[in-house]
Amino acid sequence: MDPVTIISAAASAVGLIDKIADQVERFMTKTTKPAVPKEHRLKIEKEGDALVSRDHGNEYQRITTKDLQKLPEANLRHIKVLEQAMENHYSIWAAVYPQLALAVDPIAKAKIEQQLKGIVADMKGTLEGILGFLEDIGIHLDDHYMHIRNVVMSA
Repeated sequence: MDPVTIISAAASAVGLIDKIADQVERFMTKTTKPAVPKEHRLKIEKEGDALVSRDHGNEYQRITTKDLQKLPEANLRHIKVLEQAMENHYSIWAAVYPQLALAVDPIAKAKIEQQLKGIVADMKGTLEGILGFLEDIGIHLDDHYMHIRNVVMSA
C-alpha cells in the first residue's frame, strides 16, 4: 500500500478522534461544555508526506513515509480499516449526540444516553487500534489522546 495513503488514513483517523474527543469526554464524565473551548496542546496532522505531532504549535515529532517501511504491511493496511471504522462511529455519534440536548422527556433522554454509551463501547477497539498504530510508528501520545483513551476504555 502506498505510504502516503497510510499517512493520510492515519491523519484522517486522528482528525476524527480530535472532533469527537471533547464531546465523548463531556458525555462520559457528565461535565458541561466549557464557556471557552479547550485548546489541545498536542495536535497530530498530515503535512505533505509526513505525520507531524505539534506541542503548543511547535513541531515535536515527524513520521515520514520512509519511517513506515519498518512496519509489517498488514499493520499499514489495517490503519485504513480503522480509519473507515472511526468514520462510521463518528457518523453515528454526530447523528445521535445533538439529540441529547433536545430530549425533554426523561425516558427519551435515557434512551439517547444508552445509545451514546453503546456507540462509545463500540468504538473502544477502533480508538485503541488507531492510538496503538500511532504509538507503533513512533508517535508519543499525550494530552487529550491519552485522556480520551482512558475515558473510553473505562466505559
